[in-house]
Formats: sequence, C-alpha cells, structure tokens
Amino acid sequence: MKKTLITGLAGVALMASAACSSSNSSTPEPSGPAKVAPPAILQAGTLKICAPNDGTPPSVYHDETGELVGSEVDLGKALAAEMGLKPQFVESAFAAVIPTLQAKQCDVIMAQLYIKPEREAVVDFVPYVYSGTAIAVSKDKPAAITGMDDSLCGKKVMVAVGTTAEALSQEQSDKCAAAGKPTVDINRNNHADVSLQQVQNGQVDAYLDTAETLGYYATKTGAKIQMAGQPFGTIKIGAATLKGNKALHDAIATALSALEADGTYGKLLDQWGQADLSIQK
Repeated sequence: MKKTLITGLAGVALMASAACSSSNSSTPEPSGPAKVAPPAILQAGTLKICAPNDGTPPSVYHDETGELVGSEVDLGKALAAEMGLKPQFVESAFAAVIPTLQAKQCDVIMAQLYIKPEREAVVDFVPYVYSGTAIAVSKDKPAAITGMDDSLCGKKVMVAVGTTAEALSQEQSDKCAAAGKPTVDINRNNHADVSLQQVQNGQVDAYLDTAETLGYYATKTGAKIQMAGQPFGTIKIGAATLKGNKALHDAIATALSALEADGTYGKLLDQWGQADLSIQK
C-alpha cells in the first residue's frame, strides 16, 4: 500500500468542506438470513473486518469525530449486509493486518491490500477495486495535459518523494528528452493538500498521486481539480481471507457480484471518486 502524506489539513482553504469527508451512510441492515456461519466466520451473525488504524482517505481513515469511514468501510458494510451479517471492524496497524487475520482475530481484511504473489501465498483474495496513479489538473486551466504522455513535456508537475508517481514522472521526462522535447519540470512536496492548492492557483500544472486520493479530493473536499486521462500503473486490491477458507471467500465473491448487479457497488465508487477504478471495467 502506498501511503500518501495528507497532513496540515486544518486551516487550509482546500479543506474548507472537510466535514463532508465522512461516509454519511449508516450501516445497512443484513438482508435475509446469514449466508455464512462458523467455522467459516469467527462469530455467528457477525463479519469481523480487519482495517488499518493508520490508513488514509478515501479508503479507510478516521473522520473529524474519530469514526472509521471510507470507501472500503462502506463496501465492507454493504458486503456484510448482503451476506446477512453485521459488520465489526477490528483495527490494527497496516503492517499487522495479515498477522491479525492469521491469529483469527478477524474474518477478512479490507485495508487497501494490493494483490501480490507473496500475499496470495498466504491469503485468498476477492478483488473489488483497482489502485493506480493519476494526474490532477486545474478545472479552470487544465494546461492541455492529456495523461502520462508527451503532453507533460515542459510542464511543471508536483509529486511526493519516493512514490510511484515520482518514478513514472522521471521516466516520462526521460522520454521527452529522448524525443528532443523539453523535460518534465518535476517538483516534490509530501503534502497533498498543499500540492493541490498550487495546482488550483496555477503555481504548478499538475499533481500526481494515487487515483483514489485524487478522487477523494475531487469529490469530498470541493477541490477544483479534474483528472487528466485515465489512471495508469493499476493494481488490484482485494478482500483477503485465510488460505483455504473457501466458504467465506465464495460468500464474499457472491455478495460482491450481487452489489455489482444491483448498482450498489457503482454508486459507492461514485461517491468516493473511484468510478475509474471499478473492477467491472
């Protein structure tokens, strides 16, 4: 998981409407009888979901009241309801979510967990969304940027240090130079809110970050930004269950399919600015 540093939010104009960052959605009631029971889950009638206590918007985080909110929180609630269960979130540090699952303190992990071979060796995944990198530009002055392509040549962009966005920007800059075009003017700032304010003020042409982070700012904070092109460098994120727990894995997969079919899944992603990261695409 790539951690975006979202700090210094208080008093920043970009976050004037931060109060709307919470999900504002109550926990849905279970639909029908429970579709899975112990030993596939730890407690009858309850789906215990491992979630990080050090997450970031929009996936899993604490709002200004301390409540656990986010797109994965909302999806976890919806999946539990579809399976006829009540959700219960078990919080731990991100680095401890798999050990927590293995210690049988929760039934499933929903924690912006990238599906990677080394993780698939110890857990089973149900993919439910993509993560990727995206480019944010000003709605008023999009600077003729169309994506991670030659439209970035000669443009001033902002990235966070040590991120995928930084590496990809440097790769594109090298391509610009090889083609005899101006290189990308890469600047670095680890504060997403400050960087996006600079985009809106015209101080930089674009800001690169995870697509989900940029979608959060576009939909939940009133930032006057838009995405340039589609997300790129995508990787699947999934719900992780104990290796071999086929009953729970299959129940989650079936519930997700039901949420996709009735439109709940699509509406949830829209609310959190993640429509371009749908697993249905």
